[in-house]
Amino acid sequence: MSDLVALELDGLLWDRVFQVSPLVVVGTREPDGGHDFAPKHRIVMLTPQHLGFVCRPSHATYRNAVREQAFTVSWPGPKHIVMTSAAAEPRCEDGEKKSLKGIPTVAAEKIEGEFLAGCSLNVECQLDRVIDDLGDDELLIGRVVAAWASPDEIRSAGTFDHDIVREHPLLAYLHPSQFATIHTSVPFPFPKGFTRE
Repeated sequence: MSDLVALELDGLLWDRVFQVSPLVVVGTREPDGGHDFAPKHRIVMLTPQHLGFVCRPSHATYRNAVREQAFTVSWPGPKHIVMTSAAAEPRCEDGEKKSLKGIPTVAAEKIEGEFLAGCSLNVECQLDRVIDDLGDDELLIGRVVAAWASPDEIRSAGTFDHDIVREHPLLAYLHPSQFATIHTSVPFPFPKGFTRE
């Protein structure tokens, strides 16, 4: 490891190098019945039925998800980057995010929630549990109760994966400060005999 530089194990560890993450928008229901959206990149698909995202208890997204025991997740594409950025706008003095008024939405069906309109994948979740011993952050884990996808972006036996990615680019977040459009892909070289089981 003589050609590598040791990094300080402090709060800035992940800010020193770029890391690729999905960029999603989490939707939650506000106390007044309205809806809030917040972009998140610290999200993980845990099982086919569970996904989680990291949030702080001081954020409305966290408080709303815990109070309502539910949240939505929208996967925006590159054409939604401005809309996704608008969802990150800080709240005004009255507690409202005025930028959300111009964002088109679609109602969820299994839970009280909303999605960003036009996204490639939308997932409805019931809050399953919260892991709260991660310092200032907590991991909210949702159980997927419904999922919706654009028909052109669903993998199928009659299509090549790289064609789907080329025709429908993906949006990624390069922590801590960049975003990227993924429009090319190649098959992963799994070794012979590899199985996921």
